Formats: sequence, C-alpha cells, structure tokens
Amino acid sequence: MKYCPNCGTAVNDGSAFCANCGMSVGGSPSSYSTPVMEDAPAAPGYTPSPYGGADSYGSGGSYGSAGSYGGSAPYGSPGPYSGSPYGAPSAGAAPVGQLKTNRGLLKLILLNFLTLGIYDLVVMSNISSDINLIAGRYDGRKTMHYCLVLFIFSWLTLGIYPVIWTHQLCSRIGNELRRRGIAYDFDASTFWLWGVLGSLIVIGPFIYTHKLLKAMNLLAANYNIRG
Repeated sequence: MKYCPNCGTAVNDGSAFCANCGMSVGGSPSSYSTPVMEDAPAAPGYTPSPYGGADSYGSGGSYGSAGSYGGSAPYGSPGPYSGSPYGAPSAGAAPVGQLKTNRGLLKLILLNFLTLGIYDLVVMSNISSDINLIAGRYDGRKTMHYCLVLFIFSWLTLGIYPVIWTHQLCSRIGNELRRRGIAYDFDASTFWLWGVLGSLIVIGPFIYTHKLLKAMNLLAANYNIRG
C-alpha cells in the first residue's frame, strides 16, 4: 500500500494514478503531459517568406510570374506593367466606317441620266455629310445638308443661297486639303472659275464637278487611313 503525495489518499501498489485527485503516484502535480507535434515534411520548392508574412513557393518569395505584369516579381513589390495585349490605342487611328472614294464624273452623268436626276441629289448629299465628318472636329463648322439647301432655302432666297452654300463648301474642302497636306488645287475659286464663269464655254461646269468629286475622293481616302 502506498499513499498519494498530493492528497494523501491510499493507492494500491499496482495503480499508477491516484483515484482521488488523478495525480501520478510519485510524480509532480503537473498531471498530464502535452503531446509534441512534429513538423510535417516541407513541400518541394518551399522556402520561408523573407517578409515575415505568407510563405511562398518558388524562389525569391514569388509565385512564378504572378504578382507582376510581363515578368516575375517578388510578392510585395510591384512588377513592371507591359500594357494591354491588344496594344495601346494610337492617335489618329483609322475609323471603323469607311467613306466612299469612287466618285467619278462619268459615273455621275450615266446614273443621273438613268435615275432622272436623283443620283445627283444622292452624291451631293453624301458630300455635304462627308465633309462634316472629315473636317468638323478640326474647323468646328457644319455644312448644311444639300437637300435642305435645294428644296427649302433655294426657294426662300430665290436661288441665292445655293450659290453661297457652294462657295462655302468648296472653300472648306480646300482648307481641309491643305490642312491634311494633300497636294490638289481646289477651293472656292475653282467654283467661280469653272462652275460659274466656265458655264460660258459649256464644258466649265463639268470640269468643276470633276475636280469637286476628285477632291472629295482624296479627302475620303486620307480620312479612311488617318481618321
């Protein structure tokens, strides 16, 4: 027979612990020991983080190429940005919608004859719209639509406003040709020389129309490339 050194209770010789207080007979009052956890084996390529935070996989505290754009960089330090994979938008990029560049005098005469003059309205309407699209953001002006000039203001001004409108249109086209560096001789004087005075020799208006259509083709082709 032996006695518990902690509470003095009698303990059988074959017992290792006191039935009253649970103390190990002959041990200290610390009762139970805490199991020791062994470290698990490290994963391949595992290295502790040098920054005291989350550990990392790979070398240099980085996740391969993660944490950077275009190259590997350590976690916590910004990586270089390589830009959009589609490329940066360039100034003066070509527009999505392409303007017509196939205007011609012979085509105008034939289709105007077949459509009883309707095709001429279509061509001039397109010219008045296209010049606004091409030059509007540079000169801040707006050319009135040809149909409004022909069917409304022509009657209200007894045919005077269409002459003023054509003068302004040709002047604007000439200014835009020069601004874009297109070497072609066309401006308001072309209208007065060939369109008005040239009517005395019959062929003058045809020369004026040819030059007008070519000037617009040149502007449209340049706009389709440069915007």
